[in-house]
Amino acid sequence: MADYRYINNKGVIVPDTSTLRNRVEDEFRAVFGQSINLSPETPQGVLVTMEIENRDAIVRNNAELANQINPDIAGGIFLDAIWALMGGERINATHSYLSDVEFTGIPGTIIPKGSQALTIMGAVFETLSPLIIANNGKIKGDMRAKEYGSISCGIGQLNKVASSVLGWEKVNNLTHAVVGRHAESDIKARRRRKQTLAKNTVSVAEAITSSLYELEGVNSLSFRENFNDKALIVDGISLLPHSIYVCIEGGDSHEIAKSLLRTKTIGAAFNGEIEIKVIEPASGQEYPIKFSRPKEIPVFCRISVKKSNIDAQTIIPNALEKWVQGEIDGDNGLVVGREVSPFEISAAVNAVEPHLFVTKVELSTDGKNWNVALIPIGLNQIARLPKGAVQVVIV
Repeated sequence: MADYRYINNKGVIVPDTSTLRNRVEDEFRAVFGQSINLSPETPQGVLVTMEIENRDAIVRNNAELANQINPDIAGGIFLDAIWALMGGERINATHSYLSDVEFTGIPGTIIPKGSQALTIMGAVFETLSPLIIANNGKIKGDMRAKEYGSISCGIGQLNKVASSVLGWEKVNNLTHAVVGRHAESDIKARRRRKQTLAKNTVSVAEAITSSLYELEGVNSLSFRENFNDKALIVDGISLLPHSIYVCIEGGDSHEIAKSLLRTKTIGAAFNGEIEIKVIEPASGQEYPIKFSRPKEIPVFCRISVKKSNIDAQTIIPNALEKWVQGEIDGDNGLVVGREVSPFEISAAVNAVEPHLFVTKVELSTDGKNWNVALIPIGLNQIARLPKGAVQVVIV
């Protein structure tokens, strides 16, 4: 072991096991003579195998440790340390967020910040800012789960007022919840580090998106800019002259508005259906900040696989749930503006369980009409593929 020559100016070399075996056997013969029997079934052969395994473990451990200096490979405390050099950090836990929740009641009723509502499963969501019911008896606002972690809430499942607010009668969520997590995995942490590299700058597109991705609850977004002096339609989105457009999944609307005001170019206009008024602390001027929330496109998936001893009925829905949430390395999941591809779904299944033989992947938006073609998704849309919408067919 004193003759360790697996580190050079290019990094750590991981030799083939056969190379290690030849070297160890040569060392044994140099000590005990060329006539020694090193067959694996002999006592000395067992010692050779043990020495090979020990050296291989050390080399691979050193290679893995050396790779922790690369932020695209690092994990655990090594990734946290590298990220801290640019002022970033892992999000240990997040809340689930609901946007565009509809509150119904008597006009003029004030719903205080922190007012609570319950889902059909008993999960508690609370308002993020004070709301005043409009003259039509309705107002829309954002809510987040009281507890951290993966708390789901489908459309229409938030239906019970839990706080005693006189005049607030009903509550209903018009979109799925952006599900939170208990801890940010290495896969998502490495991805978000790349997405926030420009968070300490302003004006440029990367600075705007980096600042938004730093906000709690923001899962994905699409961004477009019109740098011309006339209105344009860019990728199907109408943009004012010299303006930006952001469609954001998740996050607190007021925090999003503050982030946009801080990072966008001075004088640039905003586009979007949601308007939040923000006061610039430096000047005291009030700015109407606009952005959009993605329209949800429900997707159903039917996967046909060959019969095997593997529990495909359990593995495939779990694999697609990981894929949707971006928990498969090298894939962002179903984010804003991403089309749904049968080929990518098949790849996600095989990434989790390579021994499953997928023969066909069919998609549908209504659960009735199936097709093997991809489903296009606009920049102001997001596909929703819940675990319960996945069917597995054994052929």
